Amino acid sequence: MFRKHHMQDIDRLRGRLDLLAPLNALLETRSVGAAAERLALSQPAMSRILGRLREVFGDPLLVRVGLRMELTPRAQALKAPLAELLAAAAELLAPQAFDPASAQRTFRGVLPDVVAAYLLPRLLEIFAAEAPGCRLHLRPWLSGGPADAEVDFVITTEPGFYPRMRMEPLNEDVDVLAFAGGAPAGPDVLELDHVAVVPAGLAVDPVDRWLAEHGLSRNIAVTVPHYLMAAQLLQRRKLVAILPSRMVGALGLGSQGLAIPQDPDRQWLLYPAAHIADPASLWLRRTLSRAAA
Repeated sequence: MFRKHHMQDIDRLRGRLDLLAPLNALLETRSVGAAAERLALSQPAMSRILGRLREVFGDPLLVRVGLRMELTPRAQALKAPLAELLAAAAELLAPQAFDPASAQRTFRGVLPDVVAAYLLPRLLEIFAAEAPGCRLHLRPWLSGGPADAEVDFVITTEPGFYPRMRMEPLNEDVDVLAFAGGAPAGPDVLELDHVAVVPAGLAVDPVDRWLAEHGLSRNIAVTVPHYLMAAQLLQRRKLVAILPSRMVGALGLGSQGLAIPQDPDRQWLLYPAAHIADPASLWLRRTLSRAAA
């Protein structure tokens, strides 16, 4: 019943909302001529609008008293609610904005630890300096991907896991041999004791798929599910790993290039399609790009 009456009320408004601004001008100026000048209309056009308003409200609204036009009691009663309505309409139609300096908001994201290692410290520096009231909440990285509405951004090399989200390139990276301390000795780095990383949702370390494409394999001493776990092992044992260079540099590990042809891995920044023009999302995406540069 409520919905039926609500729709009927909306139907009655059709063709009448355009009368509100002229009505306000008439109530404030108490003059057809002055109201017409304010709205850049001709005086005959404003007179016709006044006629329509009198029909809508069943009241003359403006009446001549001597040399002046006076408001009727009905017109006087309309002034306050009309002003509130126009103010609300102006706020509704105002361009949406996002001020990071005053915003109080939590941004939710998904990113693998290999990206968090180099991007997260810089991102938090920017938040602290430019958006002190904003917070970051990171959700677990899952191959299936969360529902779009649950996150504001995703960073991944596997955008196919999130088919409903918009995507834009973030950066590129290459793999290097990572180690702690001095460079490992030996003519063949693949024969050293390696840490392999098999993230959730994958069956094998992408490095080993790449090596197999070149007819190569390496000596794997241990397999772990997280890149940061691999980096921690390098610092405590005589192990090496083939890891993305950005993470290796951020963690202060030693590294050397690999004499194996490789195409750079591209990290993608994904976000819900509905947020494409959202000012807060635009600021966040630009900030993520700055932090990743």
